[in-house]
Amino acid sequence: MTDTSTQSIPKGTTNPSPTSDTEQRAKLFAALSDPTRLRIVELLATQGELSGSEIATQVGISLALFCHHSKTLAEAGLLQIRREGQTKYNSLNQDLLLSCFSAFEGLCQAGRQEG
Repeated sequence: MTDTSTQSIPKGTTNPSPTSDTEQRAKLFAALSDPTRLRIVELLATQGELSGSEIATQVGISLALFCHHSKTLAEAGLLQIRREGQTKYNSLNQDLLLSCFSAFEGLCQAGRQEG
């Protein structure tokens, strides 16, 4: 049985590289640009892992709206989701958030040293 899920790469081109750091930061900042998503991230940063219904209640939004925002946060890599039975528990990917801001801080410091 052959695997039909692989994509062929046109002759003379290289395999696409993984998402660059700049693109990753752009996704992260875009996800954080919405005040509700920023409140969700702040809540998870201070309280740790919470269920979707707990987050929705504490942020003051419907569960359906939380699901919409959680998809955006997960696609940016900020949200880690763990399922236990029928409940999904959400936690913040602190390593990604910290590395993104650390990289950005490093860029700012390098710019100050050049100027």
